[in-house]
Amino acid sequence: MSMHEGFERTYFLSYCQSVYDTDKTYDSEQTNRLNRHRHVELDSAQFLANIAMIRKPNKVLEIGTSTGFSTLWLAYGLRRQSNIEFISLDIDKSRSDAARKHLQNTGLYPLVRLIVQDAFVFLNETDDIFDLIFLDAERQFYSNYTERLHKVLSVGSVLIVDNVISHGGEVCEFLTEFINNSRYICHTLDIGAGLFMAVCQEP
Repeated sequence: MSMHEGFERTYFLSYCQSVYDTDKTYDSEQTNRLNRHRHVELDSAQFLANIAMIRKPNKVLEIGTSTGFSTLWLAYGLRRQSNIEFISLDIDKSRSDAARKHLQNTGLYPLVRLIVQDAFVFLNETDDIFDLIFLDAERQFYSNYTERLHKVLSVGSVLIVDNVISHGGEVCEFLTEFINNSRYICHTLDIGAGLFMAVCQEP
C-alpha cells in the first residue's frame, strides 16, 4: 500500500484549506451540535501529520472520521511509508463517504481503510496493537473505551485526544485514567482546541 501517483502537495494544501473553510461555515449554521462536522483545527491536523512523520507508525487508528479532515492530514503524514495499515472509524456512513471523496480527490485514498462501525465494537473485536491512535469522537463514550485502549497500546504507542482544553470537564475522568497509569507519560498541548498525548512506556 503506497501513495497514489495523483498526489500533489500544493493541490493538497489548497484542497484542505477549502474543506476547512467550507465545513467551518457549515458548522456555524447548524443549531444541533450533532449535525456539525466538528473537525480538528488546522494546527492540530498539521501536528498529527508531524507526529505520523516522526513516529513512522505501521498501524494507525482514527476514532471519529467525520468528513475526513484529520484523516487527510494523517494520510499526508503517512504518505511516504510503505506497509502501513491506517483504519479510520465512524458510525455515520454519510460522513465516511464524504471522507472517501476527499481522500480520492487528493490521491490519498489508497492509504486509508474507512470502516463504518461503532468504535466500542471495533475495539472489542480487534487483537491489533496500534502505534498511533487519534481519538476525536463523542466524548460521553470515551470512558467506555478506556479498558480496550490500554490493550491496543504497547511500548512506543502514542494516543492523541482532541478537545481536551475546550471541553476539559467532559474528558477529565477519561484522561485521568492515563495520567494516573504508570505505563504512560502524558502531556496536554495547547494546540487547537487542546490535544492530550499519552506515550506508552511499558508493556
